[in-house]
Amino acid sequence: MRTKLLATAAIAALCFGGPAFADESEALINQSGVSNNADIDQTEGLENEGYIDQTGDENSASITQKHTPPGSQIYSIATNTADIDQTSAVGAAVGNSATVTQTADTVTGAAPNSVDIDQNTAGSLAQTASVDQVGGQGNSVTVAQGLTDDTGGEVATVSQEGNDNSAVVAQDGTGDTTTVAQLGDANAASVTQTGSDNNSTVDQIGNDNDSTVTQNAIGAYADNDQTGDNNVSTIAQTDDSSNGTINIPNADPESTVIQAGNNNTSTVDQTNTGGGFNQVANVNQNGDTNSSSVTQEGTGPGFTGTLRTNVTQTGGSSSTVSQTAVDGQANNAFATINQSGASISEVNQSLDGNRATGITANVTQDGGSSAFVDQSVENTATSGAVTSGSVIATLDQNGGSVANVNQGIAGNGSTNISASITQDGGATANVDQFMNGDGQSGLSTTILQDGMSTANVSQSFNMDGSQNFDAIVTQYGDGNTANVDQYDNAPGETGQKADNSVLADVYQDGSGNTANVTQEGRVWQDSSLNAYVTQIGSDNEASIDQDGKSSTAAIDQIGGASFNMASIDQSGFSNDSYIVQTGHGNTGSVLQNGGRGDADIDQSGDDNSATVTQGNNSGRNLTASVTQSGNDNTGEITQTGGEFSTASILQSTDGNMATISQSGGDFNDASINQTVTAGNMASIVQTGSYNSATVNQ
Repeated sequence: MRTKLLATAAIAALCFGGPAFADESEALINQSGVSNNADIDQTEGLENEGYIDQTGDENSASITQKHTPPGSQIYSIATNTADIDQTSAVGAAVGNSATVTQTADTVTGAAPNSVDIDQNTAGSLAQTASVDQVGGQGNSVTVAQGLTDDTGGEVATVSQEGNDNSAVVAQDGTGDTTTVAQLGDANAASVTQTGSDNNSTVDQIGNDNDSTVTQNAIGAYADNDQTGDNNVSTIAQTDDSSNGTINIPNADPESTVIQAGNNNTSTVDQTNTGGGFNQVANVNQNGDTNSSSVTQEGTGPGFTGTLRTNVTQTGGSSSTVSQTAVDGQANNAFATINQSGASISEVNQSLDGNRATGITANVTQDGGSSAFVDQSVENTATSGAVTSGSVIATLDQNGGSVANVNQGIAGNGSTNISASITQDGGATANVDQFMNGDGQSGLSTTILQDGMSTANVSQSFNMDGSQNFDAIVTQYGDGNTANVDQYDNAPGETGQKADNSVLADVYQDGSGNTANVTQEGRVWQDSSLNAYVTQIGSDNEASIDQDGKSSTAAIDQIGGASFNMASIDQSGFSNDSYIVQTGHGNTGSVLQNGGRGDADIDQSGDDNSATVTQGNNSGRNLTASVTQSGNDNTGEITQTGGEFSTASILQSTDGNMATISQSGGDFNDASINQTVTAGNMASIVQTGSYNSATVNQ
């Protein structure tokens, strides 16, 4: 060791009779060989510099640096520098270790300490680097370990206590581990790992922390834990090997981010560009205005695994999840989001490949939040019993939230799409489901809302095979709106299979609610369109529009309903319609364009109006029935273009008016029964032969 004395310090010592303190020290140790040990102790000086160079295997290096001698307050700043270089020959076992400890007294001033450890060598024995910086400001650490063919499993440990610290660790090889712990403000940690089975852990406690982890490895794991305000965590994990981890469980990128504090930001990017099995991202944020972004991509030709994301946030947050898998088998994508407070969640999931199958998204929110879920599967297989799996979205929201769900499947063997939404406090739900391909499939939507809410559901097919539509909307409270649109856009060619079931069921309990259902099936097949609307309360409106064969439409406005309106419009053959209204001032109308239609309207109350219109040029075997129990009721039935039709009107109160018109056919039957003594009006008009007309008053 050589010691430099500043002239001013020496002169001061001579003038005042005191000892001359060493204010600038430098130590250099150079060793070559095996199992050497180097130790530098600089604990009584300023601007200390320690350098250790070692060449060989299983060498050990240690540098300890500290502030000025105990009790001395002459100098305000201590600057320590530690540099350790350890190298070994190609093919050596290695196993070197480096340790640096730097201690500074922040009471007497800042301590711009720095550490640089280079262990750029490869071998089968682990190299270790340990750095401990205590009580200083402006510290920095740089650690570099390993080469590409290193198999020893390097270990780097950095501990920094103080403000404005920075730690940079770069590792290359197999089984490497990095641990960084920072206690203080404005800390920054950067970890880069290349190879296989690498592990990084960063723990930051303080304000304005920034952690960045970059891993290009098979089996990489990153754990960032931050406690404090305005923390930022960035994790980028890539597996670009040619074979990757195909069919090797627990060997693809995995990350965990835990942030406790305010204004936290987390970004996780995971990519498999070769083959791959699984990707896992876990984010937990506790604080206000948290932001999380997770991107997972399986883009390699042999990707066979799963994309999985779990995000938990409290205190008004935003979350974005993007999951994409292409080529190969692109099996499954899972996203689970839990948020409290007024938050925003966006989930985008896309699978594209000849065996693409399976997507699931679960979102839980409260406090007036918004959720956007977009899911798509494209199965590019052209033949074979390959299925696209299920596409599932489940959303649970409260406090007047908004949910938007878009789901689609295209390709061979498409299977099921389902969306389930539960909301309260006056919410909005929009669901759009689409399927294009072949095979037997199903679309299902279930919406449960409480409060002044709106539900919009659109379901459509454009494919061969038997399909299942299923939309169920349940709404409690006043002022709700439900719109359900279901379309089978297949060409409806002769010999094509019929849909299994098309169902829309809307239940509304409250006043001032509106329900609209539109269903279009394949006219030349038994489409089995089924629509049911039940409204309990006052001033409700409901309409059902169906285009298909063998359809059923039912509207119930019951329980003392008042000023309600209900209408049914059906096109096709063998359709049934039912309207039941109990209350005052109700209006019910049925329009059936086709043969073999059956329409029934039953009204109990005052000032009711019922209208049934049936038939066209082939409208034979029509049946219509109107039953009214109330005051000033009006019933009208019109049947055209057919034969063997039946129309009946039953009225039982004062001031009733009944009209039946049958034209364009023979063997029709019409009857009017009015069970009051006076004030009734009845009219029956028939054209054709062998018809029957009866009026009872």
